[in-house]
Amino acid sequence: MVKSVILNSSNYITNSGNIFRLNFNTQLNAPEEFDAVAIQNLSVYNSTNNITSNYGNNTITLIFLGTSYTFTFPDGYYSASDMNAFLQSQMVANGLYVIDSSSNYGYFVEIVVNSVRYAISLNLYPIPTSATASSLGYSQPSSATWSFPSSTQTPQVTINSAFGSLIGQYAGTYPSTVSSSTVNYVSVITPIISPVNSYILTCNLVDNKLNNPNNLFFSVPISVGFGELIINTPPQLIWNDIRQGKYDYLEIRLYDQLLNILNIQDYELTILLALRTPQDKLNFASTK
Repeated sequence: MVKSVILNSSNYITNSGNIFRLNFNTQLNAPEEFDAVAIQNLSVYNSTNNITSNYGNNTITLIFLGTSYTFTFPDGYYSASDMNAFLQSQMVANGLYVIDSSSNYGYFVEIVVNSVRYAISLNLYPIPTSATASSLGYSQPSSATWSFPSSTQTPQVTINSAFGSLIGQYAGTYPSTVSSSTVNYVSVITPIISPVNSYILTCNLVDNKLNNPNNLFFSVPISVGFGELIINTPPQLIWNDIRQGKYDYLEIRLYDQLLNILNIQDYELTILLALRTPQDKLNFASTK
């Protein structure tokens, strides 16, 4: 008869990032005892970061009046407003802003959502001359190590292709040369704010000759927001053949849709699996 086994957070291999392992009480012989495995139910939190050092999309360089500052985002899940907030925090930390007469901070770079265009805008504003700053009521913070320029000029931002995909831009420096007026860069390609759109599961028992690698087992689309619970219950069991051999454990590994190792932040998951015996297969065939 079909046997059910469960994997949960107690089966997580510490610091592996994506491996869950269930040790069998007795050795499993395939296909004599069990010949196929299937997912009955899966519950896992959407807890994968969209900006990480693993993706190579965690840095941005600001060129401010000829001086370069490279900012490194801590691993996390960032919306456009979160990216903007981090940039502002780094500009504050480096004194790269102005203060108006009401003690409000003014920044010269921003990242904002352009919902009408289904895009993200990278906006750069000119740093004023001393005379213009005075007329506008702007002053420098006490931590500033820069001086107002002799002519207005925008800062520049340099991004790589990985960060560019988040905001819908190609790798490059924006603007390529400083400008004396505001410049806006609206996404020229569709922003991919989350590089992960599905979880791919592999299983050490599986022998699927149609796939490469041949242990690909199951795909879970991300259908909820960050931090929310994904629940996937297939309407019917999709059996995967078990490779002939003797097994002491069952191991599930999680990857993204491009088969990059998936570093989930929340290991509280539940995977309910079904193991089929050869007799079950015969009984099922005889009912057709």
